[in-house]
Amino acid sequence: MNPGVMTEYDYKARDAAGRAVRGRLRAASERDAAKRIAKGGLFVLRLRPVRKRWNLRRRMDRRFPVFFCRRLAVMLAAGVTVGESLRVLSGQARRGGDGDVIATLYRAVADGERLSDVMARLPWVFTPGIAAMVDAGEKSGSLDVLLSRLADSLEEDYAAREKLLTLMLYPCILALAVAVAAGFLLAFVFPVFVSMFQSLSIELPLPTRILLWIYDFIGDYGLWIAAAAIPAAFGLAAMYRRESFRVRADRLLLRFPVFGALAAAAERRRVSGTLAVLLGSGVVIDQALLLVEGVAENAFFRREIRRAHAAVQKGCLLSDAFRGKGLLPPMLLELLETGEATGEMEQMLEKISEFCRLDLNTRAERIRALLPPLALLLLGGTVGFILFSAVLPLLDSMTAFM
Repeated sequence: MNPGVMTEYDYKARDAAGRAVRGRLRAASERDAAKRIAKGGLFVLRLRPVRKRWNLRRRMDRRFPVFFCRRLAVMLAAGVTVGESLRVLSGQARRGGDGDVIATLYRAVADGERLSDVMARLPWVFTPGIAAMVDAGEKSGSLDVLLSRLADSLEEDYAAREKLLTLMLYPCILALAVAVAAGFLLAFVFPVFVSMFQSLSIELPLPTRILLWIYDFIGDYGLWIAAAAIPAAFGLAAMYRRESFRVRADRLLLRFPVFGALAAAAERRRVSGTLAVLLGSGVVIDQALLLVEGVAENAFFRREIRRAHAAVQKGCLLSDAFRGKGLLPPMLLELLETGEATGEMEQMLEKISEFCRLDLNTRAERIRALLPPLALLLLGGTVGFILFSAVLPLLDSMTAFM
């Protein structure tokens, strides 16, 4: 037996005399553990794995569903059964994290459960949409084909998310660099000039007065602002956990210049691509919308998809349910309407997803080309303003003296 899929179980049982017995053993599955306990003449009262559920949540690579679906699809296409594929994958995986998830899937499938049912019990690893697509593949007998398409979709989704995060990380690093440079100059360089300004009998120029005001304001209120920022951050985090506030905040994010359009394109690509795969898997439109709601990461998109799902259940067309909600621009809504009229909605959703992917890539490349010169301009402008404001009074005094 492969030791990579052995699990430790705690059990409570009673012997023939009615005495309580507690113990721990290693077995390949819960059924195997129960059989071994029963062979010892004990009646099992409670049996559970020592590994707690939260252990499966730790150290999970966000790319794991992509790799898992891809490798499983290849093995199934080669004629290997689901159970045997999971056994091989479990033996190849490292202990902890990803390996624990695959071992959990293998044990459950070996006990007779369906793969999609087990995935549905691990929503922090596999989204409801993934579980639904696997369920459709199991029922249609084309699980290998569906897993391959699912891996393609997940791979594109991961690439789009990473591209967006990378682009949004650049301004954060730039802002930090500007703040560090300005703080260093104000803390260690500018104070040297302050004493000189006080000895000058000339009126200070406007840039210098502005910089002095900033310097005095930070000196007087800087600690208070820093102290207030911490509870304010915790307060905002607590408010963001409320659905109503999160919807408003995420909607505001979508309206943010430049990066809002990027976030919207990524969300539209994710929603339309997943919806296309679900419909191609045989999932009905209202059930597909219910699953896509769990795929969307933006709270505003989730709310509007939920409303669209309610409208579709009442007999409304999907294009009409999306119209005026901000989910799709008019041009893409017309494509969706054409797909509904011709019965090719899956193909049109794939075209919408592809258009959004190209739009995302184009915007990302444009921003990536503009960010370096903007970074130099902002950093150089900030440092130059501080140095210019510090030196300008000295130049004025020298001019007046001459």
